[in-house]
Amino acid sequence: MAEKQISSIDRTLPPNSDWPTLIERAVDDVARILRSEAQILQTSIGAAIQRQISSAVALLVVVGIVIVGALCLVFAAIFLLHQWLPLWQSFGIVGLVMLLIGTICKATLGPHPRTLSAE
Repeated sequence: MAEKQISSIDRTLPPNSDWPTLIERAVDDVARILRSEAQILQTSIGAAIQRQISSAVALLVVVGIVIVGALCLVFAAIFLLHQWLPLWQSFGIVGLVMLLIGTICKATLGPHPRTLSAE
């Protein structure tokens, strides 16, 4: 019975002349699958990059707005002081206050963490 099945399988196999065609089709199928996977990967990476760019642009806009607001507050303080002092003294006082605030913030944050090095 087993011999009968083997002989029936031998009849359904293509002749040896079709092996190059089968190999060509197999290679073509693998290449098509790889192309599809590459296209899917490209699409997903493109979407991730687009999201990152959008969030970076939004963050940049927010940082710009905060900087402009801080500058407006600094100039408002300068012009407020200018009502009682000359303009150069107003700029000097506000500059010193900003340096003092920056020094306090740096001291509050502590030392900068070191990067690992081969010491």
